Amino acid sequence: MHKRKLDLEPIQTKKPKNDSFIVSEPWKAAFSDARKAFSENNFKESVALFTRALTLKPGHTTILDCRAASHEKLNQIDLALRDASSIISIAPTESRGYLRAGKLLMLQKKYKQAVNVYQRALVKVDPHDSRYAQIKQMKQTAEKRATPSSYLDFMQVLPYDVVSLIFAHLSFDRRVQCTGVSKAWRQFALNWSGMWRDLDFGHRKVPVTTIKKYLGYATGRHIRRFAMMDADKNRMRKCLQALIDADCQYLTHLDFVRCDIPLDVFLRMLRLTGKHVTTMRLDESSLSVAQILQLVIPAMPQLAQLSIIGLETGDIRQDSMDLNLTHLRLCIHDTDTTSWLIKQCKKLTLLDFYTNTVSFADFTHSLARTDIPELSEFHFTFGPVYQVKTQWASLKTSSLAKGLHTFGMYGDPSFTSSLLEFMVQKYHTTLKHLVIADCRMLDSRLAQLVVSPGLPQIQTLKINTYIALEEWDVHTIISSCPTLEDISMSWITGVTDSVMSDLQTVTKKLKRLDISNCNSVTGVGLQKVVKAHRSTLERLVLNNCQRISPDAVTWAVNTLGKRVVECKYKNM
Repeated sequence: MHKRKLDLEPIQTKKPKNDSFIVSEPWKAAFSDARKAFSENNFKESVALFTRALTLKPGHTTILDCRAASHEKLNQIDLALRDASSIISIAPTESRGYLRAGKLLMLQKKYKQAVNVYQRALVKVDPHDSRYAQIKQMKQTAEKRATPSSYLDFMQVLPYDVVSLIFAHLSFDRRVQCTGVSKAWRQFALNWSGMWRDLDFGHRKVPVTTIKKYLGYATGRHIRRFAMMDADKNRMRKCLQALIDADCQYLTHLDFVRCDIPLDVFLRMLRLTGKHVTTMRLDESSLSVAQILQLVIPAMPQLAQLSIIGLETGDIRQDSMDLNLTHLRLCIHDTDTTSWLIKQCKKLTLLDFYTNTVSFADFTHSLARTDIPELSEFHFTFGPVYQVKTQWASLKTSSLAKGLHTFGMYGDPSFTSSLLEFMVQKYHTTLKHLVIADCRMLDSRLAQLVVSPGLPQIQTLKINTYIALEEWDVHTIISSCPTLEDISMSWITGVTDSVMSDLQTVTKKLKRLDISNCNSVTGVGLQKVVKAHRSTLERLVLNNCQRISPDAVTWAVNTLGKRVVECKYKNM
């Protein structure tokens, strides 16, 4: 009996020592010719020759196994299975028939039937057989494939539109990582137009060759946003030239933060791509405000959102300009220049202003006669450290009524209660979001203003470190503003369990509450708020509330969920 290799292909037999031996057993001559044809990949001829050998030597298991291998090469699986079954019938204790049959069944993806064949082999075949271990291994493989995997590749199940929507919510980094999950994921990602819509490289030093490769995948027309941080002039020059070479003329967003921008290449790039750009961020870049106003903005006729924080002012010619800006994030330390620039932006809906020299009083005085009819959101930050307070909203036309809806004041030591009263008196009918942070000159007048003239539409109130407020003041504010949904009152000693009772009984729909460092609140007050608003609370921050016991915090977490409650302690 002739042995065969583990790959189950027919094995060459030793040549007989003389031709008279072949003549005496003519089936061997046919078998030898069949093996030669098989080795030359002439499988049809090998099947015919193996069949001839079987007519001369019927029931020979080696010939049957070899013919089954030839049928397998010709993808004639049913005929190969017939030969494998014949081997099992003729030699039920030999391993070769079972191994051949199991392999063929697995090729047909009939894994359960293959498991049955291997199970039968383990019973019939002698455990000392050299292939017994292989039968065990093949049985385990078949069992794994027969058992449905708990992992479900949604790429194979969900419609194309749904998969596109999922990928659209991922960051660019996550999308790139998805290309390494599987071939199906990679194929979808590389061919999906949205894959390259938002190229945000951040402060990572991605090689320029890789960036060019991404631009090649994107074929230019799909790219809408290109963002980069902390790039030197040489790197910026190469990246801007790559955008030119890739013909990225459909860009709408450009972000170059803390970048040394070569003005000549930048302007050349904007001549190609600038006609569709609506949003640009150039914070702390090498350009000056004067260069942006006089050279950069004219190349972008549709520019509506501009962020220029931390730039040198430069030599600005204060000529009349008609800027189409609707969103402006600005940092200028000169009152006259600030006033002139804002007056050129008559369509402003959002103004986010940063300074460390201009007080709010001087700012409002310089703009006293300036009419900005569309302004709905205004943030004023005083101090040397710039932390962006706003996110750019959609450019769609707002359906809100005219008037200021959002007012934020951060860190201005000259912001007095008189100025606060001026803002509330002027915009009390439209104001929905009021943020006052670290303004130490304020007294408790806010408690009077919420009563008269009142804030009937207020939804967000963030008054962190408003140290002038006593318990009765906070009680008055909460009681007079039942429409509040987002409240932040950290570091206010006047926040007590009594105030929490007001939140329980007066506030209609509380979504977010921050009472960090309010050490007059106990677990009793916490319980009142949680029970009253458990169905609407999305965020509850209790950091460093020393009088709220761990048991009360645990109860709140179990009631609202881990993602809702935040409670951390620091040594003060």
